[in-house]
Amino acid sequence: MRVNSGLFSLFAVTLFACNQQESIPTMTSLSGQNEKPPNVMLILADDLAFSDLGAYGSEIDTPNLDQLAAEGLLFTRFHASAMCSPSRAMLLTGVDQHKNGYGTMGEYLDSSQQGQPGYEGYLNNQVVTLATVLQQSGFNTYMTGKWHLGTTVLPSERGFDQTFILLQGAGSHFDNTGYASAQPTVNYMRNGEETELTDDFYSSDTYTHEMIQYIETGRDSEMPFFGYLAFSAPHFPLHAPTELIDKYEERYLAGWDIIRKQRHDALKARELIDAEAEMAERLQRVPAWENVSEEEQRYQAKKMAVYAGMVDSLDQNVGKLITYLKSIDEYDNTVFLFLSDNGPESVDFTTYPYLPIASDWIEETFDNSYENLGQDGSYIYYGERWAHVGAAAHSFHKTVVSQGGINVPLIVSYAKELPRNRVVTEFSSIVDIAPTILDLVGVSHPGDEFAGRQIHPMDGRSFLPYLKGEQTNIYPTGTGNGFELFGHNAFISGNWKILRLQEPYSDFSWGLYNLDKDPAELNNVAEQNPVKFQEMIALYSDYAADNGVIQVPEGWKMFENLGRLRQ
Repeated sequence: MRVNSGLFSLFAVTLFACNQQESIPTMTSLSGQNEKPPNVMLILADDLAFSDLGAYGSEIDTPNLDQLAAEGLLFTRFHASAMCSPSRAMLLTGVDQHKNGYGTMGEYLDSSQQGQPGYEGYLNNQVVTLATVLQQSGFNTYMTGKWHLGTTVLPSERGFDQTFILLQGAGSHFDNTGYASAQPTVNYMRNGEETELTDDFYSSDTYTHEMIQYIETGRDSEMPFFGYLAFSAPHFPLHAPTELIDKYEERYLAGWDIIRKQRHDALKARELIDAEAEMAERLQRVPAWENVSEEEQRYQAKKMAVYAGMVDSLDQNVGKLITYLKSIDEYDNTVFLFLSDNGPESVDFTTYPYLPIASDWIEETFDNSYENLGQDGSYIYYGERWAHVGAAAHSFHKTVVSQGGINVPLIVSYAKELPRNRVVTEFSSIVDIAPTILDLVGVSHPGDEFAGRQIHPMDGRSFLPYLKGEQTNIYPTGTGNGFELFGHNAFISGNWKILRLQEPYSDFSWGLYNLDKDPAELNNVAEQNPVKFQEMIALYSDYAADNGVIQVPEGWKMFENLGRLRQ
């Protein structure tokens, strides 16, 4: 569906101070009035699946995010990386992961990638962050939540004025318990210094509270703000308030087969996927719900109830933020962007205990009895049995560059200037977020040099010209973007995608798919479209060469190449 271009005002920049203490930035609207640029609220969920929100067909209650979608734009073909750190690095820089330091996850470097440019395992010095650009253009800049972009490079050093962060990639949502015997505790930092957690800490609540406090404290400056609220929910370990677990447990006794079908049907009913789209078969190791014992059904249903409670809580916290911004008359002047960093997490080291530093540690340390699921002192995953429900429209999950791993939700809402209640079906990518935000607030990226050093210019494209009706596509015909992680390869151009997956997901041969008709990538149409297939192969080859992709060998295994845990 095309968006209506008539709802936009054209902005031009009149002044952006290099030092936020010297001047307040302004923009000139068509009316000729100088206006403060909009605030930006960038909200990131962790491992949230494409169909986990009500607006995308979920049975989970997410009224606040659904309302943002109704007041804005809901994207159906938006893509991230297949894991968190590469996505977060691209989100904050607009630069491809293979150049910004996260050519792969720092924990899983192959020997051929170690020490190579773009594979540093932290946000490198060849990029400048969105926060830095906005900070130097007169914005207050705040971050709360999960960082996971290196332990030696902190957000307080990359453009954020005020920060409260989880340094690593995972941990308890109730305290600083870690995620493996090699990382039994994790670090929380406030403005670059380690900090203690309060007794009532719950990750989503605390991150939101801290963000509101930062905005409130900065109000006297009269500067616009850029807030980056990086939830660690609903990433494992699954923890949620008891009342929310109780709310959903009965709902999931229907089982993963029925819930998955209901979500797939709801996506069709909302016209978010093609009416004739096929649903992928149940994942190989996932049994039919009817073949699971009644006791195990209750246990599995409660695990999913905990996950749903985490998503519900996340949505409630988005509601708290919205309520606060309305109370200070800043809601209408705030651009909201909500997205997830990758598809659903399929790992479950309790069901498949093949990583002793995690599985043995969990068994020895935690109480995962039915009664304690989701409580402080438990440590659970929902695993591939429920992950394939979250990826109902697609195949596979996080870590894989199939649509299940990289096609994620995106909601953009700015009722003052952007279209309302529109579905955007154009291909877009996480590298497009930074240039779009800069375009919305009228700030220029420094290009290829910053603070006396050479940097990579942004790879992403602002989708604002498309939304304003100035372009017919976000990516011109014949262009697109590539994806690579753990040796899985893909390129998307318009409705077309080529895909090559390592075992056990496929045989590492290229296939061509029409995502309009086949979002689950079930029907390889390369033989029927040989010219398009070769065109797409060439596009991926150019992408890999331009971005310095270092391909791991065929047969490469992720967990067999796990280095020192430092998430």
